[in-house]
Amino acid sequence: MNKKFGVAMIKVKWIIVLVFFTTSAFAQSTADSTASEEELSKWEKSWVFSLTGNQAEYNNWSRGGVNSTAFTASTLFRAKYSGAEYSNTTRVNLRYGQINQEERGIEKTEDIIRISNKTDYFLTTTTWSAFVEIAFRTQFTEGYDDETGEIISDFMSPGYFTESLGLSYQPVDYFSAQLGVGLKQTFVETDGLDQFYGLGEDEDIRSEGGITFAFDYEKEVFKNFTYQTELSTFTNLLIPVTSTDVIMTNIFTGKINNFMTSSLEMSFIYDDDFSNSIQTMRIISLGIQIQIL
Repeated sequence: MNKKFGVAMIKVKWIIVLVFFTTSAFAQSTADSTASEEELSKWEKSWVFSLTGNQAEYNNWSRGGVNSTAFTASTLFRAKYSGAEYSNTTRVNLRYGQINQEERGIEKTEDIIRISNKTDYFLTTTTWSAFVEIAFRTQFTEGYDDETGEIISDFMSPGYFTESLGLSYQPVDYFSAQLGVGLKQTFVETDGLDQFYGLGEDEDIRSEGGITFAFDYEKEVFKNFTYQTELSTFTNLLIPVTSTDVIMTNIFTGKINNFMTSSLEMSFIYDDDFSNSIQTMRIISLGIQIQIL
C-alpha cells in the first residue's frame, strides 16, 4: 500500500472517531427535542465559537518590527444531562491558530483537539458520585521545533485516550474534583516521532495503567470577569511518581460586550517522555465570541 495513502487512511479513521464523539451529543439532544418539558429541563447545553486576530505592519519604523498577521479560531461545546440517579457530560474543545510572519512564513500558534464524556452515578447525594470517564486528546496538524525546524508532532502523534473510573466530589456548581484508576493509551502514527513520546522505534501505541486525579473550577469572580482552571494528572504505578503527567490550564476571560471578549491563558504541561522541563504557553487575545447555544 502506498505510504501516503496509508497515512491518509489512518487520519480518516481517527477523524471518524472524532466526528462520532462530537455528533453523539447532538444526536441525543435532537432525540430529546420531542421529550416532555420536564425531561428537557434536565439538559444543560452550551456551544460557543470564538475568533481572535491581530495584524502588525511596519514601514521605516525606527524601533524595528516584523510584519505579521495572526488568527485563532476555537469552539467549545458542552452538553450535560442531570437525572435523579446519574448525570452525563460531554465536552468538545477545538482550537486552531496560525501566524504569518514576513520572511518566516506561516507557523502554527495553537492546536487543540480535546473530547471527553463523563458519567456520574450519585451516591448518598449529588455531592459524591462514582464516575466513569473517557477522554481523548490530540492536535490537527504538524508541529515543529522552533530552533531546528524538525517535526516533533502531528495529528495522532501523539494522541491520547484515557479511560478512568473512581470517586467524584462536587460540592458546588463551579468546582469538582475526582480521583480514580485508569488506563492510558499513547498513539504515535507518524514515523520517526516515537522517541519523543516514550515509544519504541517500531511501536505505534503504548498502554499504561495508573492513578488519575483532576479538578475543575470555573466561576465569575467579578462582574463580566470569569476565571477557569483545570488540572489533570496520570501516575503510572510502575514508574517513579516524579514521572507523573500533569496538564494545567488557567484562563482569565473578560466580557467587553455581547460579542467581544479579552482573555489571558496560561497553560503548563509536564511529560518527561517529551522533556524533563515544564512546557509553558501564554496567550493574550482580543476577539469576538458568539454563543450558538
